Amino acid sequence: MSAFFNANLKNYFAAFAERDRLTAQMDRELEACDALLCPVTMTSAFTHRPTGIAIEIDEKNVPYLMASGAYTIPFSFTGHPVVVIPIGSTENGLPIGMQIVGQRWCEMKLLAIAQHLHQIIGAFQHPPDY
Repeated sequence: MSAFFNANLKNYFAAFAERDRLTAQMDRELEACDALLCPVTMTSAFTHRPTGIAIEIDEKNVPYLMASGAYTIPFSFTGHPVVVIPIGSTENGLPIGMQIVGQRWCEMKLLAIAQHLHQIIGAFQHPPDY
């Protein structure tokens, strides 16, 4: 990963080669399934706060970017399409999301899977006081 932060032409091309390697690896992993279901974040929706403020998860402060991006950044990096849908809520009414990750260039298949899951899960319910 240090190649991404040390800007010169050699490291620039090394970073793209690493991205291509990881993209190909993700392609191979997704060949065997229609979609990958995974969390959106490390927690349910959290209260509004300035970007960068740590988020408490299991009584530990987790850096904002890690808590909010650890499960989404890999797919943005590799270019795999993702649909996010609400799948429930906490006892306080805050939404819990799920990512549906698909194979590259198969967006219509991914949207069909998301639509089917939405029919099973039901409509989104707004949290109280929103």
